[in-house]
Amino acid sequence: MRNKLIFLIAVFLILFTLILVIKKNRSTREKVRTEEKIQSDKKQHIEDSLRNIESLNNNNVIVTNQNDNNNVRVPHNTTGMSKTSTERAVAEDYSKYINSSIIKTGNNNDVCVTIVDENKNISSPISSSIANIYKETGRTGKTGLLKSSFIDKSGFQELLHGNSEIIERLKLSSHTDYIALGKIQYTMRKGSLVDGTIVCTASLTMTIISATQKSILKSFSCSSNGNGVTENQAQEEATQKLISKYYNDYSTL
Repeated sequence: MRNKLIFLIAVFLILFTLILVIKKNRSTREKVRTEEKIQSDKKQHIEDSLRNIESLNNNNVIVTNQNDNNNVRVPHNTTGMSKTSTERAVAEDYSKYINSSIIKTGNNNDVCVTIVDENKNISSPISSSIANIYKETGRTGKTGLLKSSFIDKSGFQELLHGNSEIIERLKLSSHTDYIALGKIQYTMRKGSLVDGTIVCTASLTMTIISATQKSILKSFSCSSNGNGVTENQAQEEATQKLISKYYNDYSTL
């Protein structure tokens, strides 16, 4: 009986010791986790602070005004929203998009023509054909004022809509009296009257801008159809008809 009692006491002491060890280990682990969380929070706080400082530093950029050498602070676009026209004008020198060798003749008759195709490339043949129309009607028709690098810029679309600020930034009045901007598009379909033929529709949208008034003088659209055995033949005929229509109906300013 005495041995059994001793055995029970020994078992009890062992269990009590195990409980104490388990509690101690649990307390140690909890302390470690708490310390790790504190360190993690501190690290996150430091990283957030550094990001905030960097954001503040990038929130403004300094741009040198070429006219008076003063520093102009322009808000940096950090929200993903598009910049205003004024911000773009200050940030970018538009003179690089102009062929500076083209200048006005001084007779108030200069018309510079730029026609763009569906691939946003300048169509030199169409531009030259329309410039020749203005020459034939007593004006000075020219091409090549706008460089091809400008066509893909948002400023070109704004120019098409007569944005006076873009007209000023390009300094168009120093190079021409009027600028004729257009977009040419071709669509093909099978001929319905004669089998094996192709019909091409050439469509042209134009904006005529007064460089001195910094506004749209007029805008219009016109189109012509051409027939041919091949697409090239149909396109050539449609283009010739379109140029003739331009000469007869739209060449006056």
